[in-house]
Amino acid sequence: MDNRTTPTSSIDSARAIRRGAIVWVLAIQFFIAQIIVQAAWTTPFSLTANYISDLGNTTCGPYPLGSNMYVCSPWHALMNASFIVQGVIILVGIVLIYRAFPAGRTRTIGLVLLALAGPGSILVGLFPENVSSTPHTIGAAAHFVSGNLGIAVLGIALAATRRQTPLAIFSISSGSVGLLATALFISGNYLGTGIGGMERIAAYPLPLWLIVIGGAMLKYATQRER
Repeated sequence: MDNRTTPTSSIDSARAIRRGAIVWVLAIQFFIAQIIVQAAWTTPFSLTANYISDLGNTTCGPYPLGSNMYVCSPWHALMNASFIVQGVIILVGIVLIYRAFPAGRTRTIGLVLLALAGPGSILVGLFPENVSSTPHTIGAAAHFVSGNLGIAVLGIALAATRRQTPLAIFSISSGSVGLLATALFISGNYLGTGIGGMERIAAYPLPLWLIVIGGAMLKYATQRER
């Protein structure tokens, strides 16, 4: 937090951080949507064999084409809306909460990288896997690579202050796990988790980070406002 502010601007900053934190906590909708959409499947759904994006697939049939994996997601519209909302949550949260991170080049780099995951998630929702694979893949890559790298860099920014060590360790660890899982996923090394399992290990650190950091910053900003 930059302390070079007047009392009034400090209060305004705390309010913005609090609002941004609330927005980021709403990232939990990503997991809630998956649970709801999975429950609507009338055919077996596997966390280890199915992609997350299978929940947003708009048709019923083998996917990928020619495979023996049958995909049919009756509530695909909800999942695709969730992807889009997740992207908006990332971007709106950044605009409001950025002051919570120590000012400097590291913060800027981290936030830019994280911001790229926002439109990435939106692309995933706008272009389901079976509709247009290229923008869908680009969007997913932005989430996996840029998003995880961004939270790791923001962790480094937090670590530099030596005042938020637990959050710094959590951020760096989350981003590192996500990046490692992304590399394993792309290389086809699933370590017994299945293709769907490894994809989730790559994808979940970012929304989990948003929820945890949002919760921590909400507590911090609330205390500053009092």
